[in-house]
Amino acid sequence: MKHNKQNKWIWIGLAVLAVVVIAAAAVFLLKKPKTETPETDPVPSAEPTTEPETEETPAAVAEYELRVEELSALQQELIEDQAINGDVKAILHFNSGLVHDPVLQTTTEDYYLYRDWKTHADLSYGSIVMDSRNDLSKDEQNTIIYGHYIYEYRNPDRTLVFTPLSTMVDKTVYEKNRYVSLILNDEVRYYEVVSVFEAPLEEIDGVQYSMYGLEYNLLEYDPDYMSLYRENINRYEYFDTGIEIADDDHLLTLQTCIENQHESREIVLCRELERKPLSGKEED
Repeated sequence: MKHNKQNKWIWIGLAVLAVVVIAAAAVFLLKKPKTETPETDPVPSAEPTTEPETEETPAAVAEYELRVEELSALQQELIEDQAINGDVKAILHFNSGLVHDPVLQTTTEDYYLYRDWKTHADLSYGSIVMDSRNDLSKDEQNTIIYGHYIYEYRNPDRTLVFTPLSTMVDKTVYEKNRYVSLILNDEVRYYEVVSVFEAPLEEIDGVQYSMYGLEYNLLEYDPDYMSLYRENINRYEYFDTGIEIADDDHLLTLQTCIENQHESREIVLCRELERKPLSGKEED
Protein backbone atom coordinates (compact mmCIF):
# COMPACT_ATOMS: atom_id res chain seq x y z
CA MET A 1 0.00 0.00 0.00
CA LYS A 2 2.81 2.30 0.86
CA HIS A 3 4.49 1.46 -2.44
CA ASN A 4 1.36 2.50 -4.42
CA LYS A 5 1.26 5.88 -2.68
CA GLN A 6 4.88 6.53 -3.65
CA ASN A 7 4.12 5.78 -7.32
CA LYS A 8 1.19 8.14 -7.23
CA TRP A 9 3.36 11.04 -6.00
CA ILE A 10 5.99 10.27 -8.62
CA TRP A 11 3.38 10.57 -11.39
CA ILE A 12 2.06 13.81 -9.94
CA GLY A 13 5.59 15.22 -9.84
CA LEU A 14 6.23 14.25 -13.44
CA ALA A 15 2.99 15.91 -14.51
CA VAL A 16 3.91 19.14 -12.69
CA LEU A 17 7.37 19.06 -14.28
CA ALA A 18 5.84 18.65 -17.73
CA VAL A 19 3.57 21.64 -17.15
CA VAL A 20 6.57 23.75 -16.06
CA VAL A 21 8.60 22.72 -19.12
CA ILE A 22 5.71 23.53 -21.49
CA ALA A 23 5.19 26.95 -19.87
CA ALA A 24 8.88 27.76 -20.13
CA ALA A 25 8.92 26.80 -23.77
CA ALA A 26 5.94 29.03 -24.48
CA VAL A 27 7.60 32.03 -22.82
CA PHE A 28 10.82 31.39 -24.81
CA LEU A 29 8.94 31.31 -28.12
CA LEU A 30 7.08 34.54 -27.37
CA LYS A 31 10.31 36.41 -26.59
CA LYS A 32 12.30 35.05 -29.58
CA PRO A 33 13.24 37.90 -31.98
CA LYS A 34 11.77 37.89 -35.47
CA THR A 35 14.01 36.67 -38.27
CA GLU A 36 15.18 39.55 -40.55
CA THR A 37 13.81 39.42 -44.08
CA PRO A 38 16.55 38.63 -46.62
CA GLU A 39 17.55 41.54 -48.88
CA THR A 40 16.78 39.44 -51.92
CA ASP A 41 13.12 39.19 -50.92
CA PRO A 42 11.96 42.71 -50.05
CA VAL A 43 8.68 43.24 -48.25
CA PRO A 44 6.25 45.29 -50.34
CA SER A 45 5.70 48.76 -48.94
CA ALA A 46 2.29 49.61 -47.60
CA GLU A 47 2.50 52.93 -49.49
CA PRO A 48 2.67 53.02 -53.31
CA THR A 49 6.20 53.85 -54.52
CA THR A 50 6.85 56.82 -56.80
CA GLU A 51 9.64 56.74 -59.38
CA PRO A 52 12.14 59.55 -58.76
CA GLU A 53 11.87 62.38 -61.25
CA THR A 54 14.81 62.58 -63.63
CA GLU A 55 15.79 65.41 -65.97
CA GLU A 56 15.39 64.62 -69.64
CA THR A 57 18.73 63.87 -71.25
CA PRO A 58 19.49 66.55 -73.85
CA ALA A 59 19.95 65.41 -77.41
CA ALA A 60 23.58 64.98 -78.40
CA VAL A 61 24.97 67.86 -80.46
CA ALA A 62 28.10 68.11 -82.56
CA GLU A 63 31.12 69.96 -81.21
CA TYR A 64 30.62 72.80 -83.69
CA GLU A 65 26.90 73.37 -82.95
CA LEU A 66 25.60 76.32 -80.98
CA ARG A 67 23.12 75.84 -78.14
CA VAL A 68 19.46 76.58 -78.83
CA GLU A 69 19.48 79.68 -76.63
CA GLU A 70 22.60 81.01 -78.40
CA LEU A 71 20.99 80.55 -81.80
CA SER A 72 17.82 82.24 -80.63
CA ALA A 73 19.80 85.25 -79.36
CA LEU A 74 21.81 85.48 -82.59
CA GLN A 75 18.69 85.28 -84.73
CA GLN A 76 17.10 88.06 -82.70
CA GLU A 77 20.28 90.11 -83.04
CA LEU A 78 20.14 89.68 -86.82
CA ILE A 79 16.53 90.88 -86.91
CA GLU A 80 17.43 93.96 -84.84
CA ASP A 81 20.47 94.74 -87.00
CA GLN A 82 18.40 94.46 -90.18
CA ALA A 83 15.90 96.90 -88.70
CA ILE A 84 18.78 99.38 -88.44
CA ASN A 85 20.21 98.62 -91.90
CA GLY A 86 18.58 96.46 -94.55
CA ASP A 87 21.99 95.71 -96.08
CA VAL A 88 22.81 93.38 -93.17
CA LYS A 89 22.70 89.87 -94.64
CA ALA A 90 24.04 87.67 -91.84
CA ILE A 91 25.86 87.48 -88.53
CA LEU A 92 29.41 86.10 -88.67
CA HIS A 93 30.11 84.39 -85.38
CA PHE A 94 33.17 82.44 -84.29
CA ASN A 95 31.86 80.02 -81.69
CA SER A 96 34.74 81.09 -79.44
CA GLY A 97 33.74 84.74 -79.77
CA LEU A 98 36.95 85.70 -81.62
CA VAL A 99 34.90 87.58 -84.24
CA HIS A 100 31.24 88.51 -83.92
CA ASP A 101 29.84 91.08 -86.35
CA PRO A 102 27.07 91.70 -88.88
CA VAL A 103 27.92 91.08 -92.53
CA LEU A 104 26.96 93.85 -94.94
CA GLN A 105 26.45 93.62 -98.70
CA THR A 106 25.75 96.15 -101.41
CA THR A 107 26.68 96.59 -105.07
CA THR A 108 30.29 97.44 -104.26
CA GLU A 109 32.56 96.23 -101.46
CA ASP A 110 34.19 99.64 -100.96
CA TYR A 111 31.06 101.30 -99.59
CA TYR A 112 30.86 99.55 -96.22
CA LEU A 113 34.59 98.84 -96.00
CA TYR A 114 34.93 102.51 -95.12
CA ARG A 115 31.60 103.26 -93.43
CA ASP A 116 29.86 102.62 -90.14
CA TRP A 117 27.04 100.20 -90.96
CA LYS A 118 24.69 101.79 -88.40
CA THR A 119 25.08 105.46 -89.36
CA HIS A 120 26.64 105.30 -92.88
CA ALA A 121 29.19 107.81 -91.58
CA ASP A 122 32.75 107.61 -92.92
CA LEU A 123 34.82 105.21 -90.84
CA SER A 124 38.39 104.27 -91.74
CA TYR A 125 38.13 100.69 -90.50
CA GLY A 126 34.56 100.30 -91.75
CA SER A 127 32.44 97.18 -91.46
CA ILE A 128 32.63 93.52 -92.46
CA VAL A 129 31.49 93.06 -96.07
CA MET A 130 30.40 90.14 -98.23
CA ASP A 131 31.52 90.01 -101.86
CA SER A 132 28.97 91.83 -104.01
CA ARG A 133 28.78 88.83 -106.38
CA ASN A 134 27.62 86.40 -103.69
CA ASP A 135 23.96 85.46 -103.37
CA LEU A 136 23.14 83.61 -100.15
CA SER A 137 19.88 82.35 -101.63
CA LYS A 138 21.87 80.36 -104.20
CA ASP A 139 23.99 77.28 -103.64
CA GLU A 140 27.32 78.93 -104.48
CA GLN A 141 30.49 77.04 -103.67
CA ASN A 142 32.39 79.94 -102.10
CA THR A 143 31.13 82.78 -99.90
CA ILE A 144 33.75 85.53 -99.56
CA ILE A 145 33.81 88.04 -96.69
CA TYR A 146 36.25 90.96 -96.31
CA GLY A 147 37.29 92.97 -93.27
CA HIS A 148 40.06 95.40 -92.39
CA TYR A 149 43.06 94.69 -90.19
CA ILE A 150 43.73 97.65 -87.84
CA TYR A 151 47.22 98.45 -86.58
CA GLU A 152 47.79 98.19 -82.84
CA TYR A 153 48.42 101.92 -82.27
CA ARG A 154 44.83 102.53 -83.44
CA ASN A 155 43.28 99.42 -81.90
CA PRO A 156 45.21 98.44 -78.74
CA ASP A 157 42.78 95.70 -77.68
CA ARG A 158 42.94 94.10 -81.17
CA THR A 159 39.16 93.57 -81.47
CA LEU A 160 37.98 95.71 -84.41
CA VAL A 161 36.50 94.05 -87.49
CA PHE A 162 38.92 91.36 -88.81
CA THR A 163 41.93 92.36 -86.67
CA PRO A 164 41.50 89.25 -84.44
CA LEU A 165 42.14 87.01 -87.46
CA SER A 166 45.82 88.00 -87.27
CA THR A 167 46.15 85.76 -84.22
CA MET A 168 45.03 82.73 -86.24
CA VAL A 169 48.51 82.38 -87.77
CA ASP A 170 49.40 80.64 -84.49
CA LYS A 171 48.26 77.00 -84.50
CA THR A 172 47.42 77.03 -80.78
CA VAL A 173 45.06 79.97 -81.40
CA TYR A 174 43.56 78.16 -84.38
CA GLU A 175 42.79 75.10 -82.24
CA LYS A 176 40.70 77.26 -79.89
CA ASN A 177 38.88 79.12 -82.68
CA ARG A 178 38.32 76.56 -85.40
CA TYR A 179 34.50 76.65 -85.62
CA VAL A 180 32.58 79.43 -87.33
CA SER A 181 28.84 80.02 -87.74
CA LEU A 182 27.03 82.12 -90.31
CA ILE A 183 23.52 82.99 -89.10
CA LEU A 184 21.01 83.84 -91.81
CA ASN A 185 17.32 84.65 -91.50
CA ASP A 186 16.17 81.08 -91.98
CA GLU A 187 19.22 78.91 -91.29
CA VAL A 188 22.61 78.59 -89.64
CA ARG A 189 25.62 77.39 -91.61
CA TYR A 190 28.39 75.73 -89.61
CA TYR A 191 32.00 75.80 -90.80
CA GLU A 192 35.40 74.50 -89.74
CA VAL A 193 38.62 76.42 -90.42
CA VAL A 194 40.76 74.19 -92.64
CA SER A 195 43.66 76.51 -93.47
CA VAL A 196 45.19 79.88 -92.59
CA PHE A 197 47.51 81.08 -95.32
CA GLU A 198 49.20 84.09 -96.89
CA ALA A 199 47.96 84.92 -100.39
CA PRO A 200 50.44 86.98 -102.48
CA LEU A 201 48.82 89.50 -104.82
CA GLU A 202 49.66 90.30 -108.43
CA GLU A 203 49.48 93.88 -109.70
CA ILE A 204 48.07 94.41 -113.19
CA ASP A 205 47.64 97.97 -114.52
CA GLY A 206 47.89 99.34 -110.99
CA VAL A 207 45.23 96.99 -109.62
CA GLN A 208 45.98 94.12 -107.22
CA TYR A 209 44.53 90.69 -107.94
CA SER A 210 44.81 87.35 -106.19
CA MET A 211 47.58 85.22 -107.67
CA TYR A 212 46.65 82.67 -110.31
CA GLY A 213 46.51 79.23 -108.68
CA LEU A 214 45.67 80.84 -105.35
CA GLU A 215 42.53 82.74 -106.27
CA TYR A 216 40.61 82.67 -103.01
CA ASN A 217 37.80 84.87 -104.34
CA LEU A 218 36.24 82.65 -107.00
CA LEU A 219 32.59 81.75 -106.55
CA GLU A 220 33.07 78.29 -108.08
CA TYR A 221 36.04 75.95 -108.54
CA ASP A 222 36.34 73.27 -111.18
CA PRO A 223 38.21 70.08 -110.11
CA ASP A 224 41.38 70.91 -112.10
CA TYR A 225 41.71 74.36 -110.58
CA MET A 226 40.80 73.04 -107.13
CA SER A 227 43.74 70.66 -107.35
CA LEU A 228 46.07 73.58 -108.11
CA TYR A 229 44.45 75.66 -105.36
CA ARG A 230 45.06 72.91 -102.78
CA GLU A 231 48.68 72.62 -103.89
CA ASN A 232 49.29 76.34 -103.40
CA ILE A 233 47.42 76.48 -100.10
CA ASN A 234 49.81 73.82 -98.79
CA ARG A 235 52.69 75.95 -100.04
CA TYR A 236 51.59 79.20 -98.41
CA GLU A 237 49.77 78.12 -95.23
CA TYR A 238 51.21 79.06 -91.84
CA PHE A 239 50.81 75.52 -90.47
CA ASP A 240 49.23 72.21 -91.39
CA THR A 241 45.78 71.65 -89.88
CA GLY A 242 45.64 68.10 -91.20
CA ILE A 243 42.45 68.95 -93.13
CA GLU A 244 42.27 69.33 -96.90
CA ILE A 245 39.36 70.75 -98.87
CA ALA A 246 37.54 68.43 -101.28
CA ASP A 247 36.49 69.30 -104.82
CA ASP A 248 32.83 69.65 -103.85
CA ASP A 249 33.23 71.36 -100.47
CA HIS A 250 31.25 74.54 -99.84
CA LEU A 251 33.67 77.20 -98.61
CA LEU A 252 33.67 80.32 -96.50
CA THR A 253 36.65 82.58 -97.23
CA LEU A 254 37.59 85.35 -94.78
CA GLN A 255 40.13 87.88 -96.10
CA THR A 256 42.04 90.59 -94.27
CA CYS A 257 45.28 92.55 -94.59
CA ILE A 258 48.66 91.67 -93.10
CA GLU A 259 50.58 94.28 -91.14
CA ASN A 260 53.38 95.86 -93.20
CA GLN A 261 52.79 93.40 -96.08
CA HIS A 262 50.82 95.36 -98.66
CA GLU A 263 51.39 92.81 -101.42
CA SER A 264 49.72 89.92 -99.54
CA ARG A 265 46.49 89.08 -97.74
CA GLU A 266 45.74 86.72 -94.88
CA ILE A 267 43.10 84.11 -95.73
CA VAL A 268 41.14 82.08 -93.20
CA LEU A 269 39.58 79.32 -95.27
CA CYS A 270 36.65 77.31 -93.90
CA ARG A 271 34.69 74.35 -95.20
CA GLU A 272 30.99 73.92 -94.54
CA LEU A 273 30.02 71.17 -92.11
CA GLU A 274 26.24 71.46 -91.93
CA ARG A 275 23.22 73.69 -92.52
CA LYS A 276 20.30 73.75 -90.11
CA PRO A 277 16.97 75.58 -90.35
CA LEU A 278 16.01 78.22 -87.79
CA SER A 279 12.69 79.26 -86.23
CA GLY A 280 11.14 75.83 -86.64
CA LYS A 281 11.57 75.92 -90.42
CA GLU A 282 11.96 72.50 -91.94
CA GLU A 283 14.40 71.68 -94.69
CA ASP A 284 12.93 70.74 -98.06
